[in-house]
Amino acid sequence: RRFVGDNNLQAHVSYIAGVPKEEVPAWLQRGDIFLNTTNVDNTPVSVIEAMACGLCVVRTNVGGIPYLLDHEQDALLVPPNDPDAMADAVRRILTEPGLAERLSRNARRKAEQFDWETILPQWERLLTEVAQRE
Repeated sequence: RRFVGDNNLQAHVSYIAGVPKEEVPAWLQRGDIFLNTTNVDNTPVSVIEAMACGLCVVRTNVGGIPYLLDHEQDALLVPPNDPDAMADAVRRILTEPGLAERLSRNARRKAEQFDWETILPQWERLLTEVAQRE
């Protein structure tokens, strides 16, 4: 917050907390970049929600994230506890031609793999196979 104030960025940065679940997609769609700075996380739903809304994801490469996201393809992954790397990743999205569009498109496509219409038939096949073995 101090950085935002020191650099006169108040008109460009929002701090949102306590959003009701049904309002999350609408809030996400208002943004362009989703930052996730956590040091511990396996498969955060918030990241998949952001991807589904077409946001460019910048986040730490901890937990299950390196298995879920491909660096430079559908997200920019940075080391934990490295604010300079996080800032550099955001700067790249804002300045490299085509990067934001590519990340957004690929993230949206990857998020579709987690849609219930895709996942449910996979679960049904798996459970049917297991039931038939017994």
